[in-house]
Amino acid sequence: MNFLKAKDYEKHAKVQDFMGLKLCEILKDLKISHFEKVFEFGCGRGEFSKKLQNFITFNEYLKNDILNFKENSNILIFDMNEIAKQDLSKEKFDLIVSNATLQWLDLKRIILSLRDMLNQNGILLLSTFAKQNLKEIKQSTGFGLNYFSLNELEQIFKVYFNEVKITQELVELSFDNALDVFRHLKLSGVNSLGFYPLNKGFLKEFEEKFQNKLTYHPVFILCKNDIK
Repeated sequence: MNFLKAKDYEKHAKVQDFMGLKLCEILKDLKISHFEKVFEFGCGRGEFSKKLQNFITFNEYLKNDILNFKENSNILIFDMNEIAKQDLSKEKFDLIVSNATLQWLDLKRIILSLRDMLNQNGILLLSTFAKQNLKEIKQSTGFGLNYFSLNELEQIFKVYFNEVKITQELVELSFDNALDVFRHLKLSGVNSLGFYPLNKGFLKEFEEKFQNKLTYHPVFILCKNDIK
């Protein structure tokens, strides 16, 4: 288990940064450093793109996001849930990758396209979150995403890929007070909480129950050799 002190962060999305570095380490362990054609979905402002491009070489690198960020304008703008309707879905890639995006998508809707877009011996490498992610928020407010368990993820991917490796980590952040917990969530772009009144009574109860801790449950998914 990793324990990271939140106040040490210069930015608030450091868990996602950690996950991106972990994906790069997984690729490094495979000892494959060059890919003819790469597709990254959910690239955001390109934070993970920069990390990955320090680890690999490529001939072509295509990126997608649902929003057009000025900081990263060279991307294909569409909803990844609609990938099957895109001309891109007919193209083939040696590496398809995404960091901390899958939890926002309908996995069962897009997984067939992901498989079909991979070349033989291509690699699908993803990170997302599992059941214990932000459990303190779910317990205290009732808001949160419905995350898959590791077993559920494994069962879904094994239908489409004959090599599936899923690993997990627990990352616990510590904060000085309960308000900082929710400030962190807002600044790191977590928008699944809906509106919840953060009054003094609620914050005091959160502090007493959870000691100003916040749990992240990153999951890393490596798939190879698509089944035809």
